[in-house]
Amino acid sequence: MLEQIRDKARDNLYNNLIDLGVQCEMSKRGIRADKLQNPWHRKSLGVIKINSESPIEFINIIKQDRSKDRPPRWWYYFAVPDQSVKSEPNQIEVRSIRKKTFPVFGKVQSIEWKHNNYSENLANEFTRDTDINSLAMDIGNVKIESINKDFSGYTFTGYTIEIERKTWKDWGDNKKISLNINQWKTINKIANICIN
Repeated sequence: MLEQIRDKARDNLYNNLIDLGVQCEMSKRGIRADKLQNPWHRKSLGVIKINSESPIEFINIIKQDRSKDRPPRWWYYFAVPDQSVKSEPNQIEVRSIRKKTFPVFGKVQSIEWKHNNYSENLANEFTRDTDINSLAMDIGNVKIESINKDFSGYTFTGYTIEIERKTWKDWGDNKKISLNINQWKTINKIANICIN
């Protein structure tokens, strides 16, 4: 019974990556990496460790449960270690803004990249890249952030590539990410742009 109601977002992404030929494994629950980008009001569904050659070390899947006024939400954090990342206030942050034909439920027409003072060059590079723009159009909101901080006893230095999903009408009940090989390569391309 518990297995039937358990959220399988991590299992689904793991099987998706295996189907793409990505060598990976589901880490045991409760490891320190579960804390990455995991505030107290959300919960980690667990980590997928990437064993293939990739700048991405692991993926942490975070869920916020449904409330009376809000549908459930999922965040997928692709962790890209980089010891050269500086701590605040020099933090890099770039996020996609999905421009729609009609607010909330309209079709996505274009992508704009919002950036902070330290991220303009990165945002410009994303704007010129058709694969990166297509990823944001097709799969959901994308946010890239540099991090050098402690998450309740787990210190991470590097970048996270965040993809957010939620069960709004335009997704139906599609709470999971389903990547194709080009999208996986594009996420890796974003990671390589960040660390180079």
